Amino acid sequence: MAPGTGGAGGSQPDGSGGASSTGGAGGQAEASWPSGCAERPAPIRTEGTIVEIAFELVLGDKPFLFGEPNVAPDGSTVTPLNVRYYVSHAALIGAGGDLVPVDIVGPDGAPAPYGVHFYNAEDPGSATLRLRAPAGSYEGVSFIWGLHQACNVSRPETNVAPLSEASQMTWPHTGYLFLRYEGTVAPPAEGEGGSADPEGGTASVPPAVHMGGNLLMDLAPRVEVRGALSVPASGSMGKVVRIVMDEVFGGATADVDMTGFVPPPGPVGDELLAGERLRRGLPDLTVFAFGP
Repeated sequence: MAPGTGGAGGSQPDGSGGASSTGGAGGQAEASWPSGCAERPAPIRTEGTIVEIAFELVLGDKPFLFGEPNVAPDGSTVTPLNVRYYVSHAALIGAGGDLVPVDIVGPDGAPAPYGVHFYNAEDPGSATLRLRAPAGSYEGVSFIWGLHQACNVSRPETNVAPLSEASQMTWPHTGYLFLRYEGTVAPPAEGEGGSADPEGGTASVPPAVHMGGNLLMDLAPRVEVRGALSVPASGSMGKVVRIVMDEVFGGATADVDMTGFVPPPGPVGDELLAGERLRRGLPDLTVFAFGP
């Protein structure tokens, strides 16, 4: 993994990525994420600086425009029609790799419902993830790409947004989807390379990717975005984080060992298999990276 870029860590049984949830930069007091999945979670901190993370989708190092045709590196034309994902249990990466848990907050600074951020490409406002964080120098940011298990096993029929059924992220019998991507793919024009499949997709760009977990085991992956991050003592600060769709598509179509995969009840579509390949391959991918 190249310095200054973000990769993904494999999921751990407790969803924490294996890192400590205590400690912090500059001698911060012990802090941890609230247990459970309360609609109004207790804040981790009552003070701190607001760090605004602006998510940007890119493909071939160019903006990946929602609802518009984008030319992929293989020459195919990709039009994203649905891009949604959850972020939970956010942290800053302190010296030595220790995680410093931080609050996911709304524009008003109050903890977000369930401590969860919901990205929906149809809602430009959702592209900004806000964190309340202690001042200090850090080596990056980390978060669960999806839902921690307490929220994953909660009941969407009784939850409010962003965990309600209106999220389009519910997944019967298996909790929630962590990532939902759907789009159309037109194969490269003759002579431009690439190989089209019978369904109109290509060998490198799938038409859909559904990544999720299950109700019995915590499978939500923790990702890291590595790079210098200096949080001032007051005010706010911003960083751009790119979601590299080349890596998402590459992971979703990779030859990954699927041993032990237990599908949910009912038919298993290609989008579900693509999502599981992506989830398993995340440790070797650079899906998230700080932008310029």
